[in-house]
Amino acid sequence: MDNKNVIISEGNRPLWQRIIASLIYTCIIVFLILFFTNFNFTTNTKILKSSFSLLELAIVLLPTALAFSVVRDWHFDLDNKKYKIDYSLGPIGFGKWKPLPQIDYVSVFKQPKENGDYIYEANLWYQKNKHFNILESDNLESVFEMGKRVAQILNVKLLNATIPNAHKWVELN
Repeated sequence: MDNKNVIISEGNRPLWQRIIASLIYTCIIVFLILFFTNFNFTTNTKILKSSFSLLELAIVLLPTALAFSVVRDWHFDLDNKKYKIDYSLGPIGFGKWKPLPQIDYVSVFKQPKENGDYIYEANLWYQKNKHFNILESDNLESVFEMGKRVAQILNVKLLNATIPNAHKWVELN
């Protein structure tokens, strides 16, 4: 495998979340426009408080808008043993590369969903009980192949935990 970089993305936000975020951002812009167009320097504290209430509303609404619009992506540079969590708001993203902790092993397991179906997950485990979830899918083969490739790249063991209480270490060629 030539490219040893993995990107795991939350993907796009659902449409309803993007609509809510758009409405909140619109309110923030309107409040800021009203604040700056109606602001007067005065010594009357009552007028100042009413002017600043629009600014306060805009500031209070901002975290809610961000919660409905920010997308997280995990980037793993396995060649250089680094990772970063990238937070994106539209085309603008930020994140900082950090050293990848010493990975103990990779696991693939079956996780029940609320509706009774199952989903398969691949995790990178480090420091005994901490992990990165690198893939979720209802396709066991794709999750298992990703887990196997990452385990080979990192030169760690692969744990097959798809059958509850029957975990097996997988031989990697």
